[in-house]
Amino acid sequence: MTHKNASSLENSLNLGPTSSQWLAEIGVHTRAELTEVGVVEAYCLVKARQPRASLNLLYALYGAVHNIPWNMIPPETKTALQEEVTAFRFGE
Repeated sequence: MTHKNASSLENSLNLGPTSSQWLAEIGVHTRAELTEVGVVEAYCLVKARQPRASLNLLYALYGAVHNIPWNMIPPETKTALQEEVTAFRFGE
């Protein structure tokens, strides 16, 4: 089922049909659901199913939640996100 409404992820900044589909596969259909699950956990769940998902998806998810373009995220925030992913994946 495709969710096409104002809160649909496909209508969120940074997210298009492919990333929205990947998120739907893990049960995330809205920005509110993405916020609830968390950017890092959502990214890790998608990455486990879609190995070609890159760090750009992580930044896109963060940008979608915070309503900023992914390429405007400060380098130190990107580094912190990468560290959170490592900690999440390896249980640190």
